[in-house]
Amino acid sequence: MNNLKTVSNEVNTQSTRASDKTENGTPIIMPGKETDKDLFLKMLVAQMSNQDPFNPQDPTQYVTQLAQFNSLEQMMNLNDGMEYLMGMTNGLLVNSAMSTATSLIGKKVEAYAPIEEPDGESSEGDSSEDSDKKTLTGVVEGVHMKDGIVYMDVRIDETKELKSIEYAALIKVSDNNTNTEK
Repeated sequence: MNNLKTVSNEVNTQSTRASDKTENGTPIIMPGKETDKDLFLKMLVAQMSNQDPFNPQDPTQYVTQLAQFNSLEQMMNLNDGMEYLMGMTNGLLVNSAMSTATSLIGKKVEAYAPIEEPDGESSEGDSSEDSDKKTLTGVVEGVHMKDGIVYMDVRIDETKELKSIEYAALIKVSDNNTNTEK
């Protein structure tokens, strides 16, 4: 008889796990899964509807829980608003950088050179001090964006090679007149 109970409990446990619900039909929330305000409200309603009528809970607890629910909802709305503002701000900054970089087409610029990596790729590393970084000069011939970063296509004075340089690496801008130095 005792073995029959153990088998029955194992079957109930396995069927409960398979459906992700308790015996009462309440969903099981696993650790690490996201919860939201709807779940909080459902729990509060279930708590209120399943209380013992002969031993009701203190009504101030419900007021406290409703206040917590309201705070949670306001924080979630504030978080959504902040994410929206951050997206808008990032879009405006990229748009502004692209517009400013476009206005540099035809102008002579000086910029930090991308540091050449041993595998042939380039990066804008901070491994050395500003005084040790190599600078390039040339004329901006175009502008493009890749992965949200604005690049200037610069025709390098020394090699006449067209190089993409990050807009953030810009040091100095001057007119493209060759007779500017006296």
